[in-house]
Amino acid sequence: MNRSHVIRLNTTPEQDIYFRKACGVARHAYNWALARWKEARAEGKRVKMKDLKAEYNKIKGEQFPWCYEVTKCAPEQAFADLGQALANYWRMKKEGTQPKLKHPRTDGEGAGFPHFKSKKRDRLSFYLANDKFSVDGHTLHVPKLGDVNMTEELRFQGTIMSATISYRAGWWFVSIAVEVEHETPTHHGGSVGIDLGIKTLATCSDGEKFENQKHYRRNLGRIQGLSKGLSRKVEGSQNWWKNAKKLAKAHYRVACQRQDSLHKMTTKVARTYALVGLEDLNTKGMLANHCLAQVVSDASFFEVKRQLLYKSEQYGGFVQLVDRWFPSSKTCHVCGWVKEDLTLADRVWVCEQCGIVHDRDLNAAIIVETEALRLITHVPVVASSGHKFACGAERSGPFEGETVCCEAGTTVL
Repeated sequence: MNRSHVIRLNTTPEQDIYFRKACGVARHAYNWALARWKEARAEGKRVKMKDLKAEYNKIKGEQFPWCYEVTKCAPEQAFADLGQALANYWRMKKEGTQPKLKHPRTDGEGAGFPHFKSKKRDRLSFYLANDKFSVDGHTLHVPKLGDVNMTEELRFQGTIMSATISYRAGWWFVSIAVEVEHETPTHHGGSVGIDLGIKTLATCSDGEKFENQKHYRRNLGRIQGLSKGLSRKVEGSQNWWKNAKKLAKAHYRVACQRQDSLHKMTTKVARTYALVGLEDLNTKGMLANHCLAQVVSDASFFEVKRQLLYKSEQYGGFVQLVDRWFPSSKTCHVCGWVKEDLTLADRVWVCEQCGIVHDRDLNAAIIVETEALRLITHVPVVASSGHKFACGAERSGPFEGETVCCEAGTTVL
C-alpha cells in the first residue's frame, strides 16, 4: 500500500527562489496546455496530452528557455494533471454529478471544467519523480538545487514513488509517497455505531463520547483581528504581505489542531472496533444552512468519514455506511417505535410505546449500529425507514475471512 509523509523543509533564500521558479514553470506549462487544448477544440480538433507535451518540449528551448533553470519534472507533471482534470470533468458530465454554480463562469465553461492557474490564488506546488530526487536522513536532494534540510526523517521504509513540494503559510513542505508492505491483520474487536453531531462531535453506541473542540471558534478572535488589519493595508505592499502571512499561519494552526484531534479519535475507533456503523451525512447540504455552516465546517464530518474508511481497512476492520434518510434519532432502540415529530431541539425524548427515556445522540448511535449489522448480515431490523439503504459501494474494509463482533454476538463472514 502507498503511504505519504508530509515533512516541513528548512529552506534558505536561494532554495526558496528555486522552489518558486519551479512552481511558476509548472503553472506556465499547465496554462499553456489548457489554452492549446481550448484552441484545438474551437477548431473542431481533438488533441492528446502526449501530443501537447511533445509540442511544448519542442518549443520550450526557444520560447521558454527559463524552464531549464529547474527540474524537468515540474512542467512534465502539469500535462498529466491537466489530463486527469479533463477526465474528471467528462466523467462528472456523463454521470450528472457536476457541481452547481450560483453564477455562470466568465469563460463560458461548464461546472467542473479546469481553470487557468493563478500565481496569487492557487497553491504553489510542483512534482518530483522518484528517480529525480533522493532522501538521506534529514536531507532531501533536489535536482539542479542540491541538498535541502528536512525537519524530520522519513518514517516509512519501502520504495519511494514520488514527492510533491508545496508552499503553505510561509513554509515549504515535501510530501513523499512510499510503497510499503502491508498485511491486513485480523481484527478481533466488536461493533459500534457512531452518531456525529455539533454539540458532541461523536457519540458511540457503547456510551463513549468525543468532544467537539471547535478549534475555529476558539481562534476566531485572532483571525478576525488579522483579517481586519489586512483589509486596512494597501494590497501588495510589504506590510500587506507580512499581515497576509500571519493570517495564513493562524488558519494553518487551526487546521493542524483540527487534524490532530480527528486523527486521534478515528485511530482509536479503528483500532478498537472491527465493525463501524456510520451515517452517510449530506455535509454539502448542511453547509447550505447559513446558521450551521461555520460549526459544521469546523466539525469536519466528511473528514471523520474519510479517515475512518481508510483506517478501518488498514487495521482489518470494516465501515458500513447507513443511509442519510434512515430515522436513527427518531427510532426507539428498545421497541422500534418512531417519534415522527422529533425536532433538533429535543435532546432527550420519551418513547410513548415502552416509556424509555432516550438521550438523542446515544439512541441514534445504537440504532446506527443495529442498522449496520442488518446491512452486513441481511437480517430483519426492528424498524425500517422505507428508503433505499446505503450498501454495496458505500462500504470499506477487507471483509475476507471471519471477523467476530463480540458486542453484538454476531459472526460476520
